[in-house]
Amino acid sequence: MSWLARFALLLCIGLSAVAMVACAGRNATPPRYKPVAELDRCRPGECVAAELGFRRWANAEHFRGRMPYHCDAGSELDGPPDPQVTRMIFVVHGVVGPSAAQLERLREPPGLYQLRGVANALARAQRLDPNLDPDSIAIVAPTFQRTHGWQPYTDEDKRAWTWSGSTYNTGTQAAPRESGVGFVKADAVSSFDVIDEFLRAALVKFPKLESVVIVGHSAGGQTVHRYALLGTGVHEHLEQEGIHVRYIPANPGLYAFPMMTRKLPPGQASVRPGVGRGDTHDWRWAAPRGCKGYDEWGYGLGGLNRVAADRATRAADYAIARYLRPIDRKLARQAQHNPGSATWAKAARAALRLQYASREIWHIQAANDHEDTFGTNCRATVQGRSRFERFSNFQQAWTQLVGIPAPNLHFIALEGASHPHSSRVVYASDAGVHLLFY
Repeated sequence: MSWLARFALLLCIGLSAVAMVACAGRNATPPRYKPVAELDRCRPGECVAAELGFRRWANAEHFRGRMPYHCDAGSELDGPPDPQVTRMIFVVHGVVGPSAAQLERLREPPGLYQLRGVANALARAQRLDPNLDPDSIAIVAPTFQRTHGWQPYTDEDKRAWTWSGSTYNTGTQAAPRESGVGFVKADAVSSFDVIDEFLRAALVKFPKLESVVIVGHSAGGQTVHRYALLGTGVHEHLEQEGIHVRYIPANPGLYAFPMMTRKLPPGQASVRPGVGRGDTHDWRWAAPRGCKGYDEWGYGLGGLNRVAADRATRAADYAIARYLRPIDRKLARQAQHNPGSATWAKAARAALRLQYASREIWHIQAANDHEDTFGTNCRATVQGRSRFERFSNFQQAWTQLVGIPAPNLHFIALEGASHPHSSRVVYASDAGVHLLFY
């Protein structure tokens, strides 16, 4: 070892902890994904890349955080007000990756891909209806980064939040603030609080706003579905301002089922993986056995105090106060200091179901998506063996079993989809065009 190498080694050993982190950072293996500079960019006049920061109405601890997003040119939420826009489409992407090889090859930011999918649907809508004014429509598409696996924006700006895997679709907190390489330098925040902030910012940016469409595909569809469940008052505020809100969960792989039973084969306590065409007419609804966590938040409405606990408990308390009968609210208040209690859990489940039923929600699923997904994950298979089967069972649960009037909940089985799991196919379909732009 040369004297220069020895000196460098001794210097790293003898320095303070801060300097040690810096040495480690310089010698760390570079990420295996593309940096921001090598990602696809908006074409001239197509869109712009931007960052959302929390405004002064938010908690001070979140001021420093940033959320990358793409939007059509002129719709930057921190720009001057745009009174021409009357409809905002907020679109959420699916899981980033998910494999390591896919992450390495990923060049198009997920938010940008979704924006282009909605823009493609808008072009079709204009061909069908020349009177449709594209300048009255804003498209906003965030990118939820994957901690360590794909976080190019955080590598460039430590204030940009990241989430573990696809946990953003349950309202989970972002990765915690740490000083190590790769962690955001802002306190963690729920992904659903970030969506709230996008909607609040839209009120300022678009003073003539009349409608908001919140749409997502696959894991993004799961995000939209669960966000509609865990509201904390932003939806109601928009409605009070005369702004109608529509939710479109498209092709989600999983649902938060409203009750604790699932549709099971005769004489069976679980569901084996396999192709799922919805041929379950002789199955019956019962509680599965031997499948721990099948009703936990994300798969059901249980365990709200354990999964996405901060957002989930706030949302449940809000729904209890707003949607339950006074006698039920009294019972819930008795348990409010113990969100894990059976009384609180029962009240929370009832309140969140009432809140969900009050929204205008259009569930869209390709009718030919029969593929076995999620393999041996029993929490998924007890919902159904395929996306289409889960969709069908979820529809039956709401329309026949829950016992709550829900005229605003709609279910569309999209026939003849050229690809069974494609956001662009869904958005540009007749149903997609109508729901996005009318």
